[in-house]
Amino acid sequence: MSHRDRLDIRKPLTSLEEQLVQRVIQEPGALPQDAVDAVRYALSFARLTLVRSIDGVDVDLSEALARHRWWVQTTLKPRIRADEHPLRGVMRLLPELTEITIRQRERILEHFPLDRDSLEEEICNRQLVVVSGGGGGSGYGYGGAFALLHRNGIQPRLLSGTSIGSLASLFRARREVYDSLPVIEAARRLRWNNVFEVLNVSSRYGVPATLRLYLRRSLGSMMLTPEGEPITFRNAEIPLLIVATGIKIEGLKHDLSYYEHYLDDVVRPGGIFRASKLRRLQGFVGLMGEFVENPDALREVVFGRDSMTMDADALDAAGFSSAVPGLIHYDVLRDDPRMKRLLDGLYAEHGITRLGEGGMVNNVPAKPAFDEVMDGRLTRRNPFILAMDCFVPRPRSLIWYPIQQIAARTLKAQRPYMDLYVPLERVLSPASVVPTVRQVTSAMSWTTEELTPLMPFIKAMCASHPVLRSPVAPRISSADGHTGGLSR
Repeated sequence: MSHRDRLDIRKPLTSLEEQLVQRVIQEPGALPQDAVDAVRYALSFARLTLVRSIDGVDVDLSEALARHRWWVQTTLKPRIRADEHPLRGVMRLLPELTEITIRQRERILEHFPLDRDSLEEEICNRQLVVVSGGGGGSGYGYGGAFALLHRNGIQPRLLSGTSIGSLASLFRARREVYDSLPVIEAARRLRWNNVFEVLNVSSRYGVPATLRLYLRRSLGSMMLTPEGEPITFRNAEIPLLIVATGIKIEGLKHDLSYYEHYLDDVVRPGGIFRASKLRRLQGFVGLMGEFVENPDALREVVFGRDSMTMDADALDAAGFSSAVPGLIHYDVLRDDPRMKRLLDGLYAEHGITRLGEGGMVNNVPAKPAFDEVMDGRLTRRNPFILAMDCFVPRPRSLIWYPIQQIAARTLKAQRPYMDLYVPLERVLSPASVVPTVRQVTSAMSWTTEELTPLMPFIKAMCASHPVLRSPVAPRISSADGHTGGLSR
């Protein structure tokens, strides 16, 4: 069974759980918490596919639960979605739903090589996955989201990012215990002359461009383990995925010098863009279009998804993911035989000649994260995927809108894998790639403000719920139809 098949099994039941939680938030007290827990347990049980036993063996329950899954979905759907008194209908169904779920659970434990503790852990616990999209300077607010999650006691179990989203994810992944100070310190270190240079250098792995990106100068000392080793995808304290675009030889329509000098008249040393030349960027849309119009010449390269890239330097992966052809060039030109051997092997495996901006193939990489969870990276396979997008097309932005549209083309294929998609409204300009500390703190504050109203839903969806132990009996407390307490 493919991961897409597993998504198709999970999605309708996850959608019902989300609708139930939203209704309970909107009507607090209308359904007792133990009833909410019971329904969520039943939905989570019904969407089981692979479950890893205590012995490390994956047991596939997809087919065994097919009939039960159909019954749960078709029975609960009209009650949860009812326009009038939906929670009352759920309450009346609860004893039957609970009894049947428990009976099916015992049948699974009797007929499959699966221990009870592993089964219950799979059902009752969720894994928060945070996906951060690309968008240049617009993504500096992501730090506010991670700070808000931390304040609400919610720990990401997996991070996935593209471009600026990969850098934000890397900062979060470096330590399991969250600390916002490194983000502020990074903003202090980011200076034009430290991060970028406008000069001729050789190119080995990246697409040449006017600006040369030197992340290691400013951030290299921050991207080390406590033992002083570079952070890789294997030793990051939170599992991390970074998406870059692998470009085959036929994807390069021009010789390399064309890309190297494409925006020379727009960029100047010591600053980002010449204001008088910004309209030259509109021609940049055509350059990006040349790459994406031939998708067969592009490959999605996900660092951290396979044994080869697990040992890659995560800062290098973020550099390649952020390298926009014709504008920003990133490369590994230092004396690092380990990383060069890894890249040479990666290029041979994918049949590519260069690496570049991940947004050309996947700007908000939810599917790689879902696939990683289904592959068992986190042991359990019950994710809640929160995806943030800082590069939403805005027609009023004459310069960036066409480029945002190009990035948005990749979003459609990713949306089914997201449990909550948040298009951020208030962001820095994409051109603010070297912001001030004040700009970064403002952007973090804006993202915090946007996500705060969503936190009750996120907290509820990520919360563990108790094991279902016995049938539940409803008790109506008043003539208005609101339910009272439950007995187990």
